[in-house]
Formats: sequence, structure tokens, C-alpha cells
Amino acid sequence: MDNNSTYLRFPGKMKVFFISFLFVFAFASLNAQSTRADLAKIRVSKDGDFKYWYSNSPALQKLKAFVAEVTDENSDKFVPVSDRIATFDIDGTLLCETAPYYFNWLLYIHRFLYDDTFTPNEEDRTRAKEIEDIVMNQKSIPEGWGDQQQEDQAMGFVGMTQKEMEDYVSRFIETEPVWNLSNLTWGTALYWPMIEVVSYLVANDFQVYICSGVDRDVAHALLKDIYEIPRYRIMSSDVYYLPENMLKELDYKGMPMFESYSFDQLKGQRVVRGAFKNLCTGYNKVDAMVRELAQQPILTWGNSTGDFPMFEFVTTNNPYPSIAFCQICDDTDREFGNPSKAEKCKKACEENGWVSVSMHDEWATIYGPEVVKQIPTAVNAITTDAEPSIIYNLQGQRVAAPQRGVNIQNGRKYLSR
Repeated sequence: MDNNSTYLRFPGKMKVFFISFLFVFAFASLNAQSTRADLAKIRVSKDGDFKYWYSNSPALQKLKAFVAEVTDENSDKFVPVSDRIATFDIDGTLLCETAPYYFNWLLYIHRFLYDDTFTPNEEDRTRAKEIEDIVMNQKSIPEGWGDQQQEDQAMGFVGMTQKEMEDYVSRFIETEPVWNLSNLTWGTALYWPMIEVVSYLVANDFQVYICSGVDRDVAHALLKDIYEIPRYRIMSSDVYYLPENMLKELDYKGMPMFESYSFDQLKGQRVVRGAFKNLCTGYNKVDAMVRELAQQPILTWGNSTGDFPMFEFVTTNNPYPSIAFCQICDDTDREFGNPSKAEKCKKACEENGWVSVSMHDEWATIYGPEVVKQIPTAVNAITTDAEPSIIYNLQGQRVAAPQRGVNIQNGRKYLSR
């Protein structure tokens, strides 16, 4: 080997760093970026042949035990198929929410600041710039801005049909990179272990519903063709839908008064999106489940205090066995976990009898082995003494993932411009 070799000139630990860098680089190169079509192939049989969870995961074992009990006709805990209902949150439960924030907010920033087909007024554009600064620099969201953002986002898509909105989101997520996670677009920023969970429940004749703060039309685009959840089972934040010719007279802050229009005035009109209607977060999730399900689910899965009312509703005074899972955002190696939030959620689970799910300790992978966390600093590699985890790629082959603690850091990735 040439004496001028970079490797030979690395003293001590630097050799380890360099080897780690080459390992991750080579590993990522051998595992091409996954597509939505790839993710759609992730399926788990009725017997529970999970690949992307550690086999000794306490939460996985509890999930399997629960499903076994409620599907066994000889068990006193058997639940008829008609009553096997499960509800899931989206952000942070099925989809990334930490890179850097909720998907709805990133879509809003794109629409108001970087979409050449849309021209907001100056007030809305200024507020969007302020929100972008808050989100991209991970500052605290001022009180009341969440509601304002929802109203603004709805206004940004007024006049689109449901299909036009869904197509818009589909185009956006196809190429939009996820902040500081390599080889990942928003169209593929779905948790592999959770695709397995939903698939497993469907295989065991559960009716799986979404109960989420994500705009309903946005949720359609994010989940379609991957999660086995029919469109009509998405309970989510909503806008008003109205005949297109009502847009010019609509008070966007109020409710459209259809009673004042005759049938002839509405005949033949396209049905389009209007103003923001309601947010499906917190206790509003309970309201949605009571109205749209008319019964209690027996299983629910979320990740934050906004899901606690859903957990409580499902597990309190339920005529059937019930269980709630709370995903803990404790992975700071492969993801952007929040230790403080994770600890609070874990404590709440212990106090209320909910099942906590550690993303760090119980998931063999999050987005697949080719996705590597990046940090906005110079290129570097940090090694630990941990053994490499053995996980599976989408072809079902066993592969060695990068060691926990190995991060390739090559600069900050913002929303595409």
C-alpha cells in the first residue's frame, strides 16, 4: 500500500473512525433507496413473522399475546371480528415527525413559500416565513400558532377537489427529502416496524382506522397503497367541502350555508375544498371515534400526550379486552428522539397501564438500513462498542446494520427549493 495512504496516516482511533465511515458508506451503497412500491411489499402473516422488530421486544410480545387471546374462539377473551377495531395516530406513530416537525407544517411551508403555482398575500407569506424559521431551527411554537397554521394551510388549498389535493401531496412526497436523514423522501418516511404491525392486525381480521391530526386528504396520499387501511377508515382533521360556485361568496371563517342555495344553483358544480373545519387532536379524537365508530376500539396506538385521551377512551370501561400502545421517541442514534418527551410518555404509560414502545430498544430498523442520520456539522464518525444489529432488508435478506452510534454527518438538508 502507498505510504501516502490516508488510512496509514490515521493514528489510533482515527483508523476506527475511517473504517466506520467506509462501512456505512459501503452499506448504504449496497442498499438502494427504498420506494413506496418496496414498502407496500412489507407484510406480516397471521402468525406474526415480524422482521423489523427485535424478537425480544416486550411490546411485540404483548401485542402478539393480546391478538392471540382476542382471536381464539375458545378463549373467554375472544372478540368477534365485527368488534375487532384498532385506531392509529399518524405523525410519530406511522410517519416521521421529528425531521424536523409534523408533515402538515412542512407541506404548508412549501405551499406558501416555494410553490410557483400559488401566490399568498403578503401577510400570509410573512407568517409562513416566521413559521419556517421556527420549524427549521427547531424553536418552540408560540401559543396559538398551531390553530393559525391549520387555518392558513386550509386556505392555501381552497378550490381544489379532493383528488387534486391528494395528487398534489403525492407529487410533493415523491421527491421531497427528509431533513437530515439520508436516502429518504417524505413518501418513504414511514416506519417499517409499524407497517408490519398494521399488516399483522389486518391478517388477524382487525378493522384498522386512522385517528389523526393530519389533514384527511393529506392522510389519503401518505398512506395509500402501503398501509392496508381503506380510505373511509381515516378519521382526521377536516375542511369544508362545497360547490365551486360558492367560493366567491363564502366567509372562509364561517360555515357555508347550503340551505340558502337552490338545487339549480348547485347542480353540476365541482365539489372543492373550502375553509378549515376541525382539528382531530387531543380529546377531539375521542369525539371522532364516538361519532364515526359508535363503539370503543379494543386496540389503539399513538406516541404523545395528544393521544392520551384516545388511550383512555379505549382502555376504560371497555366491554372487551383492550390495550393501548405508546411509542416512545427515545432513539437519538438513528432518529431525532426527544429524551425529555420520551421520559414523560414512559412515566405516563407506567401510571396508566399502557404499553410503552421503545423505538431505540425494540425496533431493529426504523426506515431501513440505507437511511442514516445526519447532523449539521463537518463529516465525522462516532463509534461505540455496541454489536451491529442483525436486521432484514426489503428482499428478506439478513443484513448487518450500522452500529448504533455511528453517524455520518455531511451537512444540513433543508426543504427543496
